[in-house]
Amino acid sequence: MKTPISWIIDDPAPIVSVYYEVMDDPVTADGRPLVPTYPNEALYEFCDIIEKYGIRGKFSVVPMPGNRGDIINGIEGGSKEELDAWLDCVKKRVIPAFSVGPEMLSHNKAVDLKTGEALPLNERDWASTQDRTTLIPYISKALSLLKEAGLETIGVTSPWNFGIEVEDEYEHSISLAVEQVTGSKKAWFFLRGLRDTPNAKPWIALEEDGRILVSIPATLRDNIWQTIDTTRCDDEYISEVADVIITADGKGGTLMQVLETGGYPILITHWQSLMSNGLYTGLKVMEEIAARISLNLSDRVEWMNFEEITDMVLKNKENYPKRFF
Repeated sequence: MKTPISWIIDDPAPIVSVYYEVMDDPVTADGRPLVPTYPNEALYEFCDIIEKYGIRGKFSVVPMPGNRGDIINGIEGGSKEELDAWLDCVKKRVIPAFSVGPEMLSHNKAVDLKTGEALPLNERDWASTQDRTTLIPYISKALSLLKEAGLETIGVTSPWNFGIEVEDEYEHSISLAVEQVTGSKKAWFFLRGLRDTPNAKPWIALEEDGRILVSIPATLRDNIWQTIDTTRCDDEYISEVADVIITADGKGGTLMQVLETGGYPILITHWQSLMSNGLYTGLKVMEEIAARISLNLSDRVEWMNFEEITDMVLKNKENYPKRFF
């Protein structure tokens, strides 16, 4: 059996850059204004890459990005046509290679479910004091918006480290919300990273009343993030950034370190990392990494999305015991 490999894409949203929305001073580290929106063409280019190299993984859809509207009723700064085209592309080209799921509601300020208005706290801080009585409806709202948009999902992503202070309540809430909205008794979620951890793999976080929840961690860091803060986009720079993950000869890099310790390489990057503040350098780095994996590791690894990883874990539950942090 080949080792599973997967790629987490955090923070995607139609039109809005959630990174721009959460920044108090929206400028790059080298002093350039951050771009507030991304064109659909960026998503199309991303799809070209994943289709070319057979990349599979997890792709977030933030349903109320930056508290600027939602994926059903429209998003400020973009037309209904742009929104519909973005969602249509996710349905036809991102799925099924990637499992989609909400990254809670706004990835910005928490949302008052009764009014739809933003609360004073960001979602991470809000979640830190909640329990299942408030988390279940919040997660259910996020799942319901994706379902209404025609995006089927059985999993969620935590914006920042949403829910980590109340992880037990959070895990129960995810499992119950997924069953409530989708009818599925199996679910997955992404919250934690296991970087520099030998034998890093997913684990069964919850098994109760016929429901089961799998936690799938990132096992590498987002080295592509640095492309946000530079105008360099030359081939040498792209190669240098990719080298940290996997060298051109496939003998070095953090991905190889994960493999050598018996772990599953679960890469992570962010939509803003791939956009590189409008230069799209990150997409080129992603393609270079994918090409190196294809060239050097096709006999050792197999791309999987998060539902496929979940099913694999459920077939061999004894090999994926719950971790305690």
